[in-house]
Amino acid sequence: MLSHICLELFRGKITALVGESGSGKTTIGNTMLGLVRNFTGEFQFEETPDDPLIMFHLRGEIQFIFQDSLSALNPRMNVRSTLKEVLYVHKSNETFEMILDQVQLPHSIAEKYPHELSGGQRQRVNIARALAVKPQVLICDEIVSALDVSIQAKILNLINSLVEERNLAILFITHDLNVVKAFADYIIVLSKGKIVETGMTKNIVKNPENAYTKTLISAMNS
Repeated sequence: MLSHICLELFRGKITALVGESGSGKTTIGNTMLGLVRNFTGEFQFEETPDDPLIMFHLRGEIQFIFQDSLSALNPRMNVRSTLKEVLYVHKSNETFEMILDQVQLPHSIAEKYPHELSGGQRQRVNIARALAVKPQVLICDEIVSALDVSIQAKILNLINSLVEERNLAILFITHDLNVVKAFADYIIVLSKGKIVETGMTKNIVKNPENAYTKTLISAMNS
């Protein structure tokens, strides 16, 4: 159960939400989408207060990318249909080819279905689908944990480039400090539903104050 959670995301910055499985990381992401019904508290988007139980009007501004790239895609729709549907619904003037270019995917995969793609390609399609909505915030929930190290690095580099190009605010949920130590601008450390430490990544990695954070850092360096 989450308790006394207070966090802030910044445009053009990557904030990593770090903690072990079951600490409440994904629940925080779901709360930001208005998917947690027994939530009490205050939510602000661009300094405007919003009811955390009525967040549907912000779905275009906040997009969620899931860990399981295969189940997140409709198995009956190829890449072209998946992206065209989102572009049509949101009345975008971009083409699906333009979106594929942004996530560094070849146009040749347009006719392929999710099961025909590699894990890295599927995750890029999920990122492309989120970008098609033109969000201001991306919540990335363990999006590289199931990928090989070399593919992880490419996805992280892609996220970095998108932050710079689109001035996005990123909440990057992970249990692995190694993934974010040279990637995230800020780290929020979550333990048993509570934030135990927060600050600039370089400061926390170099000089953690909380005992739990020290354990995570120690495991990262071992």
